[in-house]
Amino acid sequence: MKTLRSIIIMAALLMMPAHIFAQSNAQEEQPQNNQQSQPDTLRYTVYGMDCPGCEGGLEKQVDKIPAVKSSKGNWVKQELQVIVKPDSSLRIRELKKRVKKANFTLDMNTTKEEDE
Repeated sequence: MKTLRSIIIMAALLMMPAHIFAQSNAQEEQPQNNQQSQPDTLRYTVYGMDCPGCEGGLEKQVDKIPAVKSSKGNWVKQELQVIVKPDSSLRIRELKKRVKKANFTLDMNTTKEEDE
């Protein structure tokens, strides 16, 4: 019985490195394929957020815009990060409308595009 248990443990240990190696190769290949069509990341200053709940309300409105892949509000920094879908363009008028609908004010002078 002890011998059988030892054989099973050894087999599991021998198989583990191959499994881990296969996962690391798959992860390394993905970023190379996605680099060609990475979405744009835009940051805006948004006035009026004063709690974490404000972030959620703002994100919910901004995520309804068809060109937006995702958004993330930060009430401490008074900032909105918007990730635009590849091959899409974000209409500022639509963004401003959604921010206003969430009862906040978008500062149009703070648009920054980041290539990270």
